[in-house]
Formats: sequence, C-alpha cells, structure tokens
Amino acid sequence: MYPKINGKIALITGATRGFGRAIALRLAAEGATIIVNYRRSMTEASEVVAEIEKMGGTAVAIRADMGDEDKVTAMMTQIQAQFPRLDIVIANASFGIPGTLMAAKSKYWDITMNATAKSLLLLALHCAPMMTNGGHLTVVTSYGHLRILPGYGVVGPAKGAVDALTKSLAVELAPRGIIVNGVMPGLSPTKSLLAVPGAAESIESVTAQTPMGRLIRPDEVADIVAFLVSGQANMIIGQLIIADGGAILM
Repeated sequence: MYPKINGKIALITGATRGFGRAIALRLAAEGATIIVNYRRSMTEASEVVAEIEKMGGTAVAIRADMGDEDKVTAMMTQIQAQFPRLDIVIANASFGIPGTLMAAKSKYWDITMNATAKSLLLLALHCAPMMTNGGHLTVVTSYGHLRILPGYGVVGPAKGAVDALTKSLAVELAPRGIIVNGVMPGLSPTKSLLAVPGAAESIESVTAQTPMGRLIRPDEVADIVAFLVSGQANMIIGQLIIADGGAILM
C-alpha cells in the first residue's frame, strides 16, 4: 500500500502492546525492518518479533527504559552496531503516575516528565544523527493537556510538554529532511488502560458520548501512523492529529 516504507528501518518504542504493537505489525506488513523497544517484558517483545517473522518480516527486540538516558544510550549503541541508519522512529513509550496535582509528590512529577517528555527529547537527540537520509519521527501521545481529565494531574502537563516538543523538533529537524508529527488517539481499550482502576466505567462513559459510538482501535492508530511516515504526507509538519471518533467535540 505504501511502497516507500518497504526496506525502511523503523524503531518503535513501547512496541510490545497496544498502539506500539499495532504500529510495529503494520509497518512490518509494509516491508519495514522493525526494532521492537521494550521496557520490561522480554516475553511480550519476543512475541511481537515472532509475529513479524511469521509474516515474512525482519525484527529485533532491544530493551531500554526510554526515560533513562544511560539506557537509551546503551540501546542506541546496539542499534548502531546492527543497522546502518534509521528511517522511521515512533515515539510511543510513555509512563505517568495518576492522581491529582495537589496529592502529587515531587518524585511523581520527575518520573512522569522523564518517561513522557524527556524520553521524546532523548530519542530525538540520539536518533536524528542516524537518520542520514532524512526520515520520520512520529509521536504517539494524547490530548490530556487540552482537557482537564480526572487523574491526569501530572500527566496532563507532561503531555503538554510533548506537544510543545513535537512542534519545536518539527521546525528544527525539517531542514534535515526529518518530518516530525504526532498522533493523539482517544481512549482505547488497550491492555494498559484496562489495568487502570475504574477503566471499565471510563470506557463506558466515553463510548456513550463519542459521535462514532465506539472507541478507536490500535490498528486504526497504526493506519494513521503508516500514512504519516509513507512519504505521502511530507508537507504535514509539526501537527498533532486527534483521532477519537469526535469525542473531543462533545
């Protein structure tokens, strides 16, 4: 469907479940070699690699906590040893501690900012030099900074930082042929969401008020990402595309 993805080398952070996994499988189906980044579960990472190989693709799994600069550096050393360049980078990994601002401890702020916003900056700093032929950096985030959401006390500001970083990186990297954009999916019934207390109630409530009458699926997010990195969207620069079935309008 997108010939220009075939033969590309793509790094996807947080690629073992949810949106990251769906994106990894979609880009592999388009012919990209996939670097599956994971933070904890080698089992889940191996399952994604096996699924890609089963479809005839190529993939490797590399562990790194994207909020830890030393671990990101170590991961990039591994990537540089195995691959001549990077063409596509998907910044999907993030982590936030839920709760209100007034109940948050200082360490909650640091952990959330490091894993959500600093991780994007580290990824750009380390990956841009490997994108020698230009390429695409696409961020998967949320619009938690555009609306005041329950439990998003420190997560919302971190998402706001990601928004600003995405736009600034887009301006700085465009002259180097690196196209930076983001996708802001709405609520999706991923494994991570379902593990959050009260998730079932939130899913029911948001579904009821969404004009499309359902939540977005991970494969639909992967479709948007595939388009953005396909070479057919290179004049879309520094945009964060909301994909939520119209929920944000209600």
